[in-house]
Amino acid sequence: MELRPGQVWWAAPEVTVGREQPGRRPVLLVANQDYLDSGTTLALVVPTTSIDRGWPNHVPLTGDHGLPRSSSAMSEQVRVISRERLRAPVGEVDPTCLESVRDWVIDFLT
Repeated sequence: MELRPGQVWWAAPEVTVGREQPGRRPVLLVANQDYLDSGTTLALVVPTTSIDRGWPNHVPLTGDHGLPRSSSAMSEQVRVISRERLRAPVGEVDPTCLESVRDWVIDFLT
């Protein structure tokens, strides 16, 4: 499975707890290429949503993301998942979108 930063994939992140996003859903790969090349069993992702909550950290997906509706990356829900949870690639966001999502993730960590 070849992964690239900024790709959008359908994933199955079950079993979820609390406010985690359940069910099959699109996720955005946010790890850098070095991580994706060296770690062959895990992927660093954020889930996406089509619900506009008006939160500034929900970054609208731009580029050829391949989703049927306008969607946003939920940067506050960064998670490491097994690559076995990734089901099918959907599309890819543009570099500006990926950078914005990563900026929010970094902001939550610093």
